[in-house]
Amino acid sequence: MSLPTLLFVGHSFHLKTGSSRFLLDLLAPHFAVRTIWDDSWQAGGAPLSADQLNRHEAELILFWQTLPRRAVLRRLRCRRLFWAPMRDGIRLAPGPWRRLKPSGLRLLSFCREAHDYCSAAGLESHAVQYWPAPLGDAPAIVEEPLRLFFWMRRGSPGWPTLKALLGAHRPERIVLRTVADPGETLVLPTEAERAEYRIEQVPDWLEKADYLRLLGRCNASMAPRLLEGIGLSVLDAMALGQAVIAPDQATMNEYIRHGENGWLYDPEQPQPLDFSALRALREEARRNVAAGHLRWQASIPGLISYLDDGRPNAASWSWRLSQLLLGR
Repeated sequence: MSLPTLLFVGHSFHLKTGSSRFLLDLLAPHFAVRTIWDDSWQAGGAPLSADQLNRHEAELILFWQTLPRRAVLRRLRCRRLFWAPMRDGIRLAPGPWRRLKPSGLRLLSFCREAHDYCSAAGLESHAVQYWPAPLGDAPAIVEEPLRLFFWMRRGSPGWPTLKALLGAHRPERIVLRTVADPGETLVLPTEAERAEYRIEQVPDWLEKADYLRLLGRCNASMAPRLLEGIGLSVLDAMALGQAVIAPDQATMNEYIRHGENGWLYDPEQPQPLDFSALRALREEARRNVAAGHLRWQASIPGLISYLDDGRPNAASWSWRLSQLLLGR
């Protein structure tokens, strides 16, 4: 029996970061997966059109982070539409959700905060939490000085934030990866600060294996963004047995418990952190990844069933009428 055709519509920047690879690999045994990468976020990128999506004649469409305009959604022939909204790309305000509700769009939520909000707004949502497998053999976690990795990819959080969180503490090493996201401007440490804080600056883009090797030289990591869709950089660090410093915001605070497996801070008023329990936090982070990965694997059949239950979108009568008028 042939597999149902699933059209995966993703954000094209993920081709560079590889952050959607885990889901494509998961879907491949269950669906005939086709992909479209949305370039509309960058200068000169054309927005997605209904014709572009319809020509694939997919039985279901999964929009990963990106979502076309409602006028495009109304023109789609496919009646099984799913969206995985990323917390860093959505606003928790009622207006946008009220406008989406008539389409019957079904949500796949990797962020509990987004799932709870969308469910309360009347949208159908299936909540999952992704955990990777532990990376490599369990590290020999011993008492050792702080060696901190920070991919500084946005203006905030940036070097001033990290400096405030360190307070009087001076790590043995800071590996500062300074590769900015498109459109972002970074505030770099001065030459004197690089010497005082023992900063090794890495200004180049790295392939994933090289990135993990660089990350693995440290025992703690700082989350690179204030909000995350899933937070794969945070999970990679935890999977290596690192303690992570992160803003007390989604999705990081759905994985990190302050003072137990990492540190959470107020991004509006960052205060110096206590790094004395580094070893215990690292051990707990590694245990959490191992247990979380088992839960993730157990949740996969439910995720696949949610996508492939054969049920069309529960669109409102007005939405259906608009499709009929458009000959859909």
